[in-house]
Amino acid sequence: MEAPRSLGAAGATPPGSAPGTTAAAPVDGLALAGIGGVFVGWFLTNTLVATLGSLQHGVRFYDMAAIIADPTRILFGVDAPFQRIVFGVVCLACLMGPLLPMARPARTSVAGCFAPLALMAVCGLWLYAKTSGDLLQGAQDPATLTGSVVRFANDLVHRGSGLVSQHVSVGFGAYLALAGSIALAVSGVRRLRAPSAPCAAP
Repeated sequence: MEAPRSLGAAGATPPGSAPGTTAAAPVDGLALAGIGGVFVGWFLTNTLVATLGSLQHGVRFYDMAAIIADPTRILFGVDAPFQRIVFGVVCLACLMGPLLPMARPARTSVAGCFAPLALMAVCGLWLYAKTSGDLLQGAQDPATLTGSVVRFANDLVHRGSGLVSQHVSVGFGAYLALAGSIALAVSGVRRLRAPSAPCAAP
């Protein structure tokens, strides 16, 4: 004789969850590996490496705010503790983004999977714009005092940027963090395609 089945056993929603919502899914191995790679790439290994003769100086990603403010710090060291702390907090907040689907079942929480890649893209474009453009905008007529000062300041910036570009290479941390960020972004795309899946490929 077939055992009776309880009504509503199939398709029942978990206790405490509203109908029509997706339960928060745990982050799987791919997402954890991506977060780990980004953390190591941002905080423990060099993003940029400056070489002057036999001397080498590495810069971590959490120094990027100070580097954007003054690109010549890549060569001479970063002495900006406040900028380090503030931008370090921003980096940690972006690293927490891929964990949002654990706490919130809403699909909007998947946007956190794209936060590390977005931060790296913004910093890269900002640094490029800072080192390739003019520092000051203003009168460019060399016959005027203002034009001469503006031109002199921009020449200094361009020469400093050229010096930096000749002696700076991309470090292992940048590649590792980029790989981890791409993995997290792919995980977010897959979760958007399958709302009931974890924040990464099953």
